[in-house]
Amino acid sequence: MSTYTKINVRSPFYLHLVEPSPPLPDFDCLVAFPNSNQTGFAVDDQGIITPPSTSAGVIESISSDDADFANNKFPTESSDTTRSIKVNIAIPPALFANSSDGFFECTLTTTQPGITTSVVQPTTCSGGPTKNGSIGGQTLTVGGSSVTIDLASFFNSATVYDVSNVNPNIVTTALSGSSLTLSPNVIGGTTTVYGIARDASYPTTCEETQAISVTVNAGSALGCTLAGKSILQGGSITAAGVITDPVSPVAGIVEKSLTSGGTPITSVSANTGSTAQPVTLFYKLTPPATFTNSGTPIICEIDLTQAGTADPTFSCAIANLTGGGVSQNGAILTPTSKIGATVKTPASGTAFPTVTVDTSRTVTFPVTIPSGYQDAGTDINCDVTFTQPATTPTCGSNTLYISTGAVEPPSDTATQSHCNKIQVVGTYTEIKATSDSVTGVLDTVVCSNGTPFDGRDLYYVITTSIVDAAGGPGISPFNLVKINRNGQVTEIAVGGCPTPSSGGNQAGTLF
Repeated sequence: MSTYTKINVRSPFYLHLVEPSPPLPDFDCLVAFPNSNQTGFAVDDQGIITPPSTSAGVIESISSDDADFANNKFPTESSDTTRSIKVNIAIPPALFANSSDGFFECTLTTTQPGITTSVVQPTTCSGGPTKNGSIGGQTLTVGGSSVTIDLASFFNSATVYDVSNVNPNIVTTALSGSSLTLSPNVIGGTTTVYGIARDASYPTTCEETQAISVTVNAGSALGCTLAGKSILQGGSITAAGVITDPVSPVAGIVEKSLTSGGTPITSVSANTGSTAQPVTLFYKLTPPATFTNSGTPIICEIDLTQAGTADPTFSCAIANLTGGGVSQNGAILTPTSKIGATVKTPASGTAFPTVTVDTSRTVTFPVTIPSGYQDAGTDINCDVTFTQPATTPTCGSNTLYISTGAVEPPSDTATQSHCNKIQVVGTYTEIKATSDSVTGVLDTVVCSNGTPFDGRDLYYVITTSIVDAAGGPGISPFNLVKINRNGQVTEIAVGGCPTPSSGGNQAGTLF
């Protein structure tokens, strides 16, 4: 909840709200799928999967613990059946506190309609296209050529074609009419792709499917890196010595040890020190059949971090000071801490003199360390740099464009951001700035019609050209700025919005 205080001043002041390396959030299923009811995951009456779409992170693989799940497909059922899949997602690097884990697994559930009776699909299908023979297995090689299959040759009475591919990290698919092109990706593996055929009466009539077994050979021996990345991703160790193994998207982990080829271990000694420490582990992995060294174990080294025992050390980055500023007449305004720590008036407490050009001012604020951190109750000093505006603001000559304003930036709980369908991005307004870059306007004044733009402390999509889809529902990522009533850009950020659903709040993401 925000609290606003009216301050009467004779001249405007500018706020510098840049966040000094704030604590990173954890990546979890709510980040990957902010709206659990709008993930895109579906299973049709023939058991064909429509993969989900993530708001953040890249899907590495899809699997299921259901006993009848096979070859990336569920069988047909006579009545509605609950289906669950496990989605293994690669965590974006450096953006989240657990990015070093590499991957995060989410379970998604939906209902597969029955082919005899169904509530979720009241009209069950009948008739439709039929198979014409079968499609043989396809073998590709990383870096090699694609293969094109004419689906029309393998179905009878079909007019429309589609494809289901739940492993695009192994093979990519492109469909033009009835021509399906399969192309190798950067890693080897085996997967099943489905060609789908329908007629003009679908969904009254049923679809038909053809399974296509695809093997992508790496054409080389597997080493500890692939496509420039380690084949081991993530992993951690607790202070007590419990190991969370990294994961490998291409090879099976056999065992681990403290030395290359050493005695297998399941844990390490406890770290009794207060600080975290690095631990080097050696993992034995077995390359799959798609590599020339299939079945011959390889040893890969990885450095993991073992946590310490002490409370974490408090820092200015954790305090996350926001707000505050130096007004045009030099008065110092105290910021607040986003985690609720107490921020005290600076020891100097002295106003700055007025200036004729925008001037950088660094102010030191004492911050009281809250409970849960080392040295709780004592103060640390945090420097915050503000821009004191000149008595006559300078309007730049570079042209940028901003949308209509929104009260808040995108988030999974925001109801008045650009992701909400009620909050239409609308017509873009031309502004003038001293920077020609959307990321270079922080701490500067933007103008409209020769005077500082009254931003009303709202958030705006900002772009270098007029683009109808520069930001808003269904767009990710896009650039945002927050502009105060005196034209000062006080925040810059990158947001993203999911594709709009039929109603309600559209949860978004702030990267």
